[in-house]
Amino acid sequence: MTELIRNAGTGWTVYKSSGKAAALLLAVLVFLWFTGKGREQMALLLYTTVAAICSILPVTAVLLMLYQTKFYDYEWIWSLVPLTAVTAYGLTLFLERQWKEAGSRGWRRALPVTLLLLLAVLLSGKLGGDTEERTRQDAWREESAAVVELLHRTWPGEDICLLAPRKILEYAREADGRLRLPYGRNIWDPALDAYAYDTYGEREADLCQWMDWVEQSAWVWMPEDDREQMFQTLEERAKDAVELGVNCILFPAGAPAEMRLRMEAALGTKAQPLGDDYIAFVLF
Repeated sequence: MTELIRNAGTGWTVYKSSGKAAALLLAVLVFLWFTGKGREQMALLLYTTVAAICSILPVTAVLLMLYQTKFYDYEWIWSLVPLTAVTAYGLTLFLERQWKEAGSRGWRRALPVTLLLLLAVLLSGKLGGDTEERTRQDAWREESAAVVELLHRTWPGEDICLLAPRKILEYAREADGRLRLPYGRNIWDPALDAYAYDTYGEREADLCQWMDWVEQSAWVWMPEDDREQMFQTLEERAKDAVELGVNCILFPAGAPAEMRLRMEAALGTKAQPLGDDYIAFVLF
């Protein structure tokens, strides 16, 4: 129970750090309660207040997390709170009050308040996220597009089911929707599964983990335990890939030579260079 409460507290900290929308909602609730402006929508106001408080307090947040099952993370309990609707409703009533009190000649006072409120709303989000993260994603997107173009140029007209390092698969279908993949981004980003329970099986998960190790193997250093397990399961993962319909596997060009030789033996095909950074094992 202590761990659950700690997770709920940490979840609230992370949730509010991703933007100020929750803080804006709380400010709107204070305005509606103390001015009596929300009386016409009392049921909505009461529900939103109770739901928001229960989502913030660790003990009640734990109960909500248990209700929604452990499949979902903390932030999903905020789907119970009509955050956008109530915030918009409260801000509309606030601006209506400002313009009515200003009268026909008081627009010079009401307009700056409106603009400041609009600025506050805009600044409540992340405004596009972290610059370093966007730079990394842009680099991955460009590399993935270049690799996909090389694949189609080298084997034109082939129906390719691709297994490759994560940064290639991340944007491969964005570059060409005709590509088939043994698994998608939601295997390493469970948040994309949202309200679906049809998650990947153990075989796909193992294959994804193994490809992460293969990518690491091209670096200067990787944990020795991971390296040993990567080699021990090579033939098994190659068999899994084929059974999942994969007919093109990409390794980083810097992967160990032993990996290349054993993969050639397991698949019965020779590795071919694909640009300067990858080697490809094709089964068509």
